[in-house]
Amino acid sequence: MLPRRRHIAALLLLVATATFAQQPRSTILLDPAHGGPDSGAHLANNVLEKDVTLAFAARLRASLTAAGLAVATTRDIDPGTVMAADLRAGIANHARPAACILIHATDSGNGVHIITSALPATNTQPRIIPWNTAQAAFIPQSLALANQAGAALTRANLPVLVEQASVRPIDNLTCPAIAIEIAPLGNPSNPDELTPVTDAAYQQRIADAVAKAVAAWRSQPAAPVIEDTGAAQ
Repeated sequence: MLPRRRHIAALLLLVATATFAQQPRSTILLDPAHGGPDSGAHLANNVLEKDVTLAFAARLRASLTAAGLAVATTRDIDPGTVMAADLRAGIANHARPAACILIHATDSGNGVHIITSALPATNTQPRIIPWNTAQAAFIPQSLALANQAGAALTRANLPVLVEQASVRPIDNLTCPAIAIEIAPLGNPSNPDELTPVTDAAYQQRIADAVAKAVAAWRSQPAAPVIEDTGAAQ
């Protein structure tokens, strides 16, 4: 449970976000998971997940920028303190991005996992947004982005799994949001033939495909998010 002070601050932030919901959004926000004392998963060869996510975020930022998109990040360096999931969600919501991409890495599976929130979708956004279900009103747009990313990765001949799950802080985000989890490339039963998540060329292939997907998604009209004023019907 959130400390009361942090919960109130988060709630006020979400109210402010709802108030300005009609302002245009253009920035793509990247959230390299973990950082500082929070190392994330310990991957093969003593690699820390926090370092992989930061390295991939730099490559994805360059690819998105080359595609003509404005980009911001929750962190550009390894911080000295833990960046808790609620803090990262607050940074993202304050930036009011067109979309948020959470970045993770794993030793399990093959290829790229694209994840959206498992919350039930709603087409209305309440004036006061509950912190733990803030993403619900944006799920249709998030699914559209996930499908674009999945198709682009498939065209790049990369294995991809598109699924819904609870990956913090995705449920707290007030914008279309997906999580990208990079797994080794190849046959998991034959480690000698695996391309590790640290491979620069592999990361670049993913970054280029995702950037094309985001650009294509941005060119399509988004389904409107209707603000619920609380008036009787």
